[in-house]
Amino acid sequence: MKRIALAVLMIAALTFAPPAAAELSGIAPFIGSWHAHASGLTIASDGSGRLTYADISACPGGCGGHDDYADAPQATVDFTLTAVSADTATGSANAASNPGNDTVGEPVTITLVTGIGEPFTGPPASVSGNNGVALQVSMGKMRDWNYCNDTTHNYCGG
Repeated sequence: MKRIALAVLMIAALTFAPPAAAELSGIAPFIGSWHAHASGLTIASDGSGRLTYADISACPGGCGGHDDYADAPQATVDFTLTAVSADTATGSANAASNPGNDTVGEPVTITLVTGIGEPFTGPPASVSGNNGVALQVSMGKMRDWNYCNDTTHNYCGG
């Protein structure tokens, strides 16, 4: 009797478990952690992502330090990419910590930029010639912001 109850419980758990997120077709080159000056971007295989940035608009009179970007509070935008065509992924924003910069539902466009070479590429040693990549991101008030991975760390700032 205990075995039957346990089997019923396991079947119920499997039946009501949320489905695993499926990988978005064509998303592979976009997946990972990317960076820019005082900003970061992560994209998962299901197309979900998060942008973090120094929100200098939250410091109306300047952020009080020598570097507004370092002194500004972090803002976030959560988004979902829903389509990839050639070198461009598109989707929309799901949540934003500062609606003055980004609003829920607004379009998100991320373009893969390839062929970046010296002096912007660097270690790891596997990157040579014009093999560096970056992402060019547009959403809300942000237009064509460049984000880099370890193939182009000198291209996007610190």
